[in-house]
Amino acid sequence: MHTTLYLIRNGATEWSREGRVAGRRELGLSTQGRAQGEELCERLKQCDLTEILSSPLPRAVETAELMAGPHRLEVARDPRLTDFHVGQWEGLRHAELSQNEAYRAFLAHPDQTPFPGGERLADVRERMLSSVAQALADNELGASIAIISHAGPLRVLIAHYLGMPLASFHRLRVSPSSVSALRFDSEDGPPRLLSLNCLGDVRATMI
Repeated sequence: MHTTLYLIRNGATEWSREGRVAGRRELGLSTQGRAQGEELCERLKQCDLTEILSSPLPRAVETAELMAGPHRLEVARDPRLTDFHVGQWEGLRHAELSQNEAYRAFLAHPDQTPFPGGERLADVRERMLSSVAQALADNELGASIAIISHAGPLRVLIAHYLGMPLASFHRLRVSPSSVSALRFDSEDGPPRLLSLNCLGDVRATMI
């Protein structure tokens, strides 16, 4: 008996199209993001979900609510699943951020350098792990749990479970409305990675 954890990134926003750092800005889904969410709903419709947990940010909640309908589940909002607190970088375009010396320092040592005016990656990892641990404890083995969060925190979480250094989190790709899946055989042991950044048939990764 095992528990499957579906890690889902929210759909796109207008800031995604503009190439801006969203952070904790209260952004809803764009037209494209809603279409991605509806398509995600179809991909997950046949998965027997037990619980849906979401970041409280609108773009995540909207994505989660699109998924919840077919499963007749309520969306539980967990602030531990929220996006990075990027401080002074929120709203900047990725192109201009790449020229920022502080950003280059962060990429060189992200495990040692906090976001300016924001949080540390180690704190992101701990809050994400805390949320997962509670979800596993609250559900019996055999459950299928969906977590809707954001690219950065999901990459930090997946990197941890893969045994990667925290500083390597940005090497992982997590696209809008993608599904990554972990299978836990117990609450304490390391999970097995079933899929990463899946944009197709989710059920095919369960074989």
